[in-house]
Amino acid sequence: MDEKLIDVRTLLSEGKLETALLIAESIEEPYWRDYALRWVAEAYAPKSPERAIQIAETISTESLRDDTLSDLSYIFSREGKFKLAIDVARRIKGEFARKKALQSVSTILAKAIVERGTEISLSELGLDESDVEVLKPLPGGISLKDGKLMPGGEILRMKGEFRNEVVPLNESPRSPPERPDFGFGGRESHYLLGYLRLIEEMANVDELEYWAELFGEPMGDELLEAAGLIYLRAGILGKALELVKKAGRTEDLAYLLAIEAIERGEPDKLAFLSPKIGDPLRRLLVLREVAVRGLLDRNLAETVLLPESDYLLARLLKFLAFEMLGEAKKKNDPELLGKSRRVFEMGVKIQREFEERLFYQSSSSSQSSSSHSSSQSSSSKSSSSQSSSSR
Repeated sequence: MDEKLIDVRTLLSEGKLETALLIAESIEEPYWRDYALRWVAEAYAPKSPERAIQIAETISTESLRDDTLSDLSYIFSREGKFKLAIDVARRIKGEFARKKALQSVSTILAKAIVERGTEISLSELGLDESDVEVLKPLPGGISLKDGKLMPGGEILRMKGEFRNEVVPLNESPRSPPERPDFGFGGRESHYLLGYLRLIEEMANVDELEYWAELFGEPMGDELLEAAGLIYLRAGILGKALELVKKAGRTEDLAYLLAIEAIERGEPDKLAFLSPKIGDPLRRLLVLREVAVRGLLDRNLAETVLLPESDYLLARLLKFLAFEMLGEAKKKNDPELLGKSRRVFEMGVKIQREFEERLFYQSSSSSQSSSSHSSSQSSSSKSSSSQSSSSR
């Protein structure tokens, strides 16, 4: 990982977008440069959409470029810039990523229409019917008629009101939309997915948990993770932890909860959170947070990294130590420098122990082989001697 990534993050947090862009463009490794450009593009999106799109188009790694355009499309949708969101989604090369981005636009558009409760003309949204065509099938609860989008269409045939679940303290939340009863075939499955996206947008965690139990893995895990992220954003950590334990893989939720646990001084929670994180790089980032806070020991390193061997564990620790060393020198931070040294020494110690065991096993094997050969030779000589004696 290029240490300039940290600089880019810091500059973006300070609002110094142009400087962050210059640093990002100066990163030599193409992948990390593209990763930094993704952050910069997203930072530009709220105030300078065209600039954000221009930066995203310079990303050379196609998967990262598609992800960035998808993120920009989502940001523009949340701001009500649906025409721009659709145009950006159309630029995505990958078919799956493009469809996913357009579905996200249609879901947010549906939410806006349903919450308003009245029809909206396409011209009012800056759209035309060709834009709506690429969003089809439309999510449940809206329909297009005479150039107008309106709630209460015939797509899902559901009763009940759609509302955001965040309500004033003196008001009780209204009932969620009725659960659609489908046979899970072709066209209907698209409507069900639209319904699920909509209840996620509404932050309706009860419905997400209900459908998660019906689906099972992997779709059930995705729904449980979505509900857990809603609880996490609301600060209800206990419920988020409960859901991450119930699910299989919950990449984002487990990672965020692991960071939260470290910040709270509760590294014991990493024992069940780390196996839920599939990305090795994220597990390494979790371990970095542990090391920076001076909580690292060998058991915790093994718990977080889940290495296949002590040799791999040693290599990862030394890699992490060098990353921390570079950061410490850049920041002129003697405390971080000392922590990086301790991580490096731990890696060296584990590697030496591994090599000593390997040498001992090799020596034992050689001695055993030599002893076996000697025994065979003695046996052969004894047999030969007996044969001569009998003659």
